[in-house]
Amino acid sequence: MSRRRQLTSKSPQENGPESTDSQDHSHEHGHSHSHSIFGGHSHSHGEEGHNYGAEKIMAAWEGSGDRGSQITLIGLFSNVGLTIAKGLAGWFLHSASLLADAGHSMSDLLGDFVTLFCWKLSRKPPSEKYPYGFAKFETLGTTTVSLLLIGGALGIGFHSYHLLLSALAETAHTLPSGPVQEILHNVTSIAPGVPESLMHSHTHAVDPNAAWFAAISVIAKEWLYRITKTVADEENSPVLLANAIHHRSDAYSSFVALFAILGSWIFPKVPLDPIGGLLVSFVILQQGIGLFVGAWGDLTDAGVSAQTRDSLQRTLEPILANRDASLPSVLSISGLRARRAGSLLYVDLVAQVPSDSTVKDLVVLENQILATMKEKRKEVTEVRVKFEAVH
Repeated sequence: MSRRRQLTSKSPQENGPESTDSQDHSHEHGHSHSHSIFGGHSHSHGEEGHNYGAEKIMAAWEGSGDRGSQITLIGLFSNVGLTIAKGLAGWFLHSASLLADAGHSMSDLLGDFVTLFCWKLSRKPPSEKYPYGFAKFETLGTTTVSLLLIGGALGIGFHSYHLLLSALAETAHTLPSGPVQEILHNVTSIAPGVPESLMHSHTHAVDPNAAWFAAISVIAKEWLYRITKTVADEENSPVLLANAIHHRSDAYSSFVALFAILGSWIFPKVPLDPIGGLLVSFVILQQGIGLFVGAWGDLTDAGVSAQTRDSLQRTLEPILANRDASLPSVLSISGLRARRAGSLLYVDLVAQVPSDSTVKDLVVLENQILATMKEKRKEVTEVRVKFEAVH
């Protein structure tokens, strides 16, 4: 006699008493990330220094919102203050780099709103229209933030490119006739997309006091990156991680502004600002593309990496090693596959069991498999188990 059945198991946190005569179990699962399925608290203690800072901020922030919303709102309000401060300082202190950096901070505000919206929506319970939940809206938010990063990188790159050509054109006018002047003249004359007015513009000297505002921005944005990444890691949230990287990209652009302001003060004839801007735009572009590729894989239901799959397989070793005769046994596990939806993991696998296993045995086994996997990987929210009878 052979038995072949498929059972679906979700987290039992919200389940009532389990039925032992049901062949198909489909339980709703909320998006709580602060408790384990055994009822205890589950916290990540990696990067203890960063966690300590984030925990202090969360404790100081009174309100009913969740951690993801709170950390995003902190970033949003910080970006409002930095945008206003850098914009005014850049205007009155004649710093084009600081004005461009203020524009980048303003673009971060849009990223904060996208993150906040997608984070809150992804935590809603399943509905009739979305019976599988809203977790993929978090991935959609990650995609949007990655596009903002790519757009910001291209904007900084083209702006720096124009400034570099303008600086080279001004240098060519000041050099005596010769091969160097001819080369610079040829480069700037064939460069596409550079307005003639920009090539021969003259601006006020940059006030070196603008460097203070750029330095404050570097420190503030790096701090926002660290505390946001801490919460993102603890919540396994890709959209919070994308927003954290967005904060760091602004820290990079602020550092370039700081470098440009000080450099133009010390070496007024060297085009340090545009060169640094091109380098930073390349770094931000890499980050944006990396986030986009990962989010696109989640949106199209790509499988997890081989490393993650092996990690999930190792979580089941205690079940395979079980030698207690009073408990149902699993002979082997194969066909394990998994996909991501936002911060959640959905797992499918095939378990080979003795042919004399009862329905009650299979129910116990499916709950053991889910509990064992969630103990090691709290982002696992659903496990579909196909049982195959072995004679």
